[in-house]
Amino acid sequence: MNLFKSLKAFFSAPQPDSVATSAHNRFSAASDVFDAAFTAMEATTDDIDTYDGVIAGYTGIADFETYTDAYLDAHTSAIDNLTAAFDDLTATFTKCSRTDPLYKSAAAVYKATTALYVIATDAYFRAAHRVTTTALEGSLQAAKDDFEVMLLETKAANTSASDAPSANAKAAAFKDNAARGAAAAKRLEQKAAEALSKAEAFCAKASSAVAYAEKALAS
Repeated sequence: MNLFKSLKAFFSAPQPDSVATSAHNRFSAASDVFDAAFTAMEATTDDIDTYDGVIAGYTGIADFETYTDAYLDAHTSAIDNLTAAFDDLTATFTKCSRTDPLYKSAAAVYKATTALYVIATDAYFRAAHRVTTTALEGSLQAAKDDFEVMLLETKAANTSASDAPSANAKAAAFKDNAARGAAAAKRLEQKAAEALSKAEAFCAKASSAVAYAEKALAS
């Protein structure tokens, strides 16, 4: 964020026009809020780089830890906060007068900020896809577990009277665990679908903002 400090300092300097000064202060404050939200977002997206590095040396899905509900919730919260900050910054920028001597500088800050927002939304989009993969893997495992339950129940039904209690207990325990796993996979699949839809909307917003920023800077 050091790239923006000199421009922000200029915005914060005393100006003769009170209306312009108010607009500059609002824009500078909104930019600071975005900076803080982006820093928080970086802490979340660092997990993606770590994840990529960890799985690079593995060959099987079972060798590494998958994304969890907690990871997705944290990332979603971070991108929601960042988007709210970006929307506020956009709103303050759109109210800047094109005749303002600082308009070009504000446009430069806004354009650089949109580039950061693009990075953040892309990271969330990739994370949503990976969580979707994790959810689908869970659904596949649930199907396999259902098949295993049927095998265990069939075996219990055809075992001797003396072994039946143990076989039935084993089948029941496996079925209970399988049901919990299937429910968890279903919940994650729903969350992943919602995250992917949100990510697509955020990416579209970012793309539109880039075009708007480039037009503003060129005007």
